[in-house]
Amino acid sequence: MEIEGKTVLVTGAARGIGRAIAEAFAREGANVAAADLGSLTVNPGADWHYALSPESELAKTAREISERGGACMAFEVDVSERASCQNLVSEAVEAFGGLDILVNNAGIIKLGQLADFAEAEWDRIFAVNVKGAFLMAQATIPRMEKNGGVIINIASNAGKRGSAFNSAYCASKFALIGLTQSMAAELAASAIRVNAICPGNVFTPMQFDYLVKHRLQQYPGQSFEAAFDAFVEETAPLGRKQAPAEIAEAALYMARADSVTGASLSVDGGSGIGLS
Repeated sequence: MEIEGKTVLVTGAARGIGRAIAEAFAREGANVAAADLGSLTVNPGADWHYALSPESELAKTAREISERGGACMAFEVDVSERASCQNLVSEAVEAFGGLDILVNNAGIIKLGQLADFAEAEWDRIFAVNVKGAFLMAQATIPRMEKNGGVIINIASNAGKRGSAFNSAYCASKFALIGLTQSMAAELAASAIRVNAICPGNVFTPMQFDYLVKHRLQQYPGQSFEAAFDAFVEETAPLGRKQAPAEIAEAALYMARADSVTGASLSVDGGSGIGLS
């Protein structure tokens, strides 16, 4: 697929990987619908374990992309709610005249022992990470069936290899990869390609605000970023973290690769296989 002139909708676009993907597609000449919780998060972080993207970040992302010459508009969405997903797609289509590429990037994480992991927290992780992609796809598919399209699910190397104290997130990402494969098989007849990208150690706000603080306590006295770098060096064959821009490059590839569907591309420095 040629990207210039196409319309791409990116969820979780206010910051981190989602913002990098929105920026990359805008640079390639696409119309970008950047979607995130926005004002739907009245008090960011108050009802979760780290701060979710506030309205100001979503507005800033759209504004800065536009100031650099990109075609970008901000939209609010709660991907766990069907009506919100339907409204988002309708608004994006009305704004740009169509929808060609969907990037399901919105996601959340919570670590904890399986034995006492709260059921409500498990349900919320699946509501965002898995049901969110399902609902967004349902809302998008009718817009793509006539001319084809691309759906890209941002999974994780945690969807290929489980880890202790990360059962809910790993299970949700395994499920997302399975959903990707099933969607690819079902939607091929409508010329809709569906792929997943599996990032590894990307230093995003989610990593900085939550994972580093909770998982990297074995590096006392180091800054969060230094501890993160040390952890990656010890656990990933390439010994380096990934930048959000590298995940964005993978998304551009998946949008263009007309013969690729049902794939789960790891962009993780080899952390999914680990050190021998």
